[in-house]
Amino acid sequence: MKENLKKQIIARLKDKKLALLVIDVQNDFCHSEGSFAKRKAKLSHVQKVVPRISSFIESFRELSLPVIFIRTIHSDWTNSPSWLRRMGGMAEKFPVCLPNTWGAEFFKVKPKGNEYIVTKHRYSAFVGTDLNLILRSKGIETLLLTGVVTNICVETTARDGFNLDYNIILVEDCCGAYLMAEHRSTLNNISKYFGIVSDSNSIIKILKSIKE
Repeated sequence: MKENLKKQIIARLKDKKLALLVIDVQNDFCHSEGSFAKRKAKLSHVQKVVPRISSFIESFRELSLPVIFIRTIHSDWTNSPSWLRRMGGMAEKFPVCLPNTWGAEFFKVKPKGNEYIVTKHRYSAFVGTDLNLILRSKGIETLLLTGVVTNICVETTARDGFNLDYNIILVEDCCGAYLMAEHRSTLNNISKYFGIVSDSNSIIKILKSIKE
């Protein structure tokens, strides 16, 4: 890691006013029998990063740092005509994360104890949710973003978080996309305009050094 980048990360983490966001790690997005698999999406990268996300979550728990899970739920109550037309109409043909279904359940990750679950109905975890209230109530200033998919829900949440004056750190090896070109595009976009891009090992090393 370049020394300048390391200094930037330390500056954002040193006060421990941070939270880990785990975005949309759900069966319909990640499982080989989920909705996106039925759309013939390439799941290899998405599935590859989930164990890393799980390990990163455990490291946060060991350091007694907050983990917030974000899940998508779509229903007739929240689906507008324009929303259903996204992705060329594929969203209507292959419904995603319907209420109380297997597809909406978490994929190989699970909240523990009092870890908070935010339910969203759009790409951004801030739109129509209580996420901003939760973060402000806890004095959170820095968000570490993980989950799927990198270029859609993760990036949209990162953009909105930045515009709400949060420090954004995108954890590149804990974010997955269906196309690597789209994943890399988001890494480039975030690092240039919206925050910092780093990896889970570097972040944990920094957090442990701060604790000591």
